[in-house]
Amino acid sequence: MSDATFPGYSATRRLAADSRFRFQPFPRATTGGISQTRKESSIMSLTRSIIAVAALAVAPSALAEEVHADIWVSARDGALFTAGWDHASGQVINASQRVFEGELGIDPDFPFSGDEPGIGSNLLGITITMNVLQGLGVWNGDGFEASSAFLTASYGGQSGSTNAGGSFSFLVSNGLDLHPEYTLAGASGDPVNGIYLASFTFSAAGYQSSEVLYTVLNLGESEAAHEAAVEWAEANLVPAPGALALLGAAGLLRRRRA
Repeated sequence: MSDATFPGYSATRRLAADSRFRFQPFPRATTGGISQTRKESSIMSLTRSIIAVAALAVAPSALAEEVHADIWVSARDGALFTAGWDHASGQVINASQRVFEGELGIDPDFPFSGDEPGIGSNLLGITITMNVLQGLGVWNGDGFEASSAFLTASYGGQSGSTNAGGSFSFLVSNGLDLHPEYTLAGASGDPVNGIYLASFTFSAAGYQSSEVLYTVLNLGESEAAHEAAVEWAEANLVPAPGALALLGAAGLLRRRRA
């Protein structure tokens, strides 16, 4: 499937386990030479042990909190690439990421806009350009199909849109945490609720352009539907590392030079 073709991770909830068990003393009664109190106490201890083991078993996955990933732009072997970046900690959390997500309309004053995903980079002193590719997809529950709406990404008085292309540029400085404005518009009037897929590349003088990256932006739909759309994009639009190696060996993987 071509990167530019659109054929027709909600946050994990925290689970809190209340381990405070209070037991009232039982009246002492003896049955068959063993006190009923001791029997019930043993059962309670066993129950507590089972609960504790079960909690440990689910803790690594159920208690983990998903971290939102912004776009990290870096370079290796003379080419730009993108990774997942946690701007709160300043850490790269996914060394190779090309699908990102965001929400539109969180601020009621800007009902069709959002500023996620943001952008960070370690290429100090380099001017990077974010190129908006033409074409916008909308989630149909089974994939993405062409949408008549369009998305504009803007920063510093510059912009590009999915109906006309275009780009904006920025200089990488220490501590860069840039948040463009992503705004959805309908073909005529306000856009309808939906989950939208836009595509971008990054370029810079002296570097090969990045591979296509995707943003999956949610306007008014459920988090479950949003996560399903993100997972579909990850599975269908981004080749697995092994697939990339095969493409490279076959001479089918090319990058453009900026």
